[in-house]
Amino acid sequence: MLWILWAGFLALLALDLAMPQLVTPRSDPWAAAQTAVAGFVFALFSVAAGVGTFALREDLLLSGLRTGALDPRTPVGFAQVRRTLFALWTLCLLIGIFGGIVAYGSATPAAAVPYVVAAAVLLAIHAPRAWLFAGPEPSGS
Repeated sequence: MLWILWAGFLALLALDLAMPQLVTPRSDPWAAAQTAVAGFVFALFSVAAGVGTFALREDLLLSGLRTGALDPRTPVGFAQVRRTLFALWTLCLLIGIFGGIVAYGSATPAAAVPYVVAAAVLLAIHAPRAWLFAGPEPSGS
């Protein structure tokens, strides 16, 4: 089920890449200076969102798995993993959307590519993995 949801996010990211080419370009695109400023601001937002994915993953998921406080084999634990992954993937998609905004505003579809590539890499890093659902290791003596 998580892989289907993940694939949906990947499809939305692909749509975000195609959107600037499908939508009618702005009749009055941003000037070069405006595009540079917007690109810089959205790049900063993207870096913050990218770092945020790792912070959320560590805080809400990995730390609980390491300490044994989170058992993804239980319904409650699985729901926590699903919510966390959904939040991570949403942040990844947001990075792609930032690129779409820059591409639309500047009337340059290629401006979205770096954002979408970064978002796709993050989606691949945060894809559901089998080890997430293995649960805490029994502590044997």
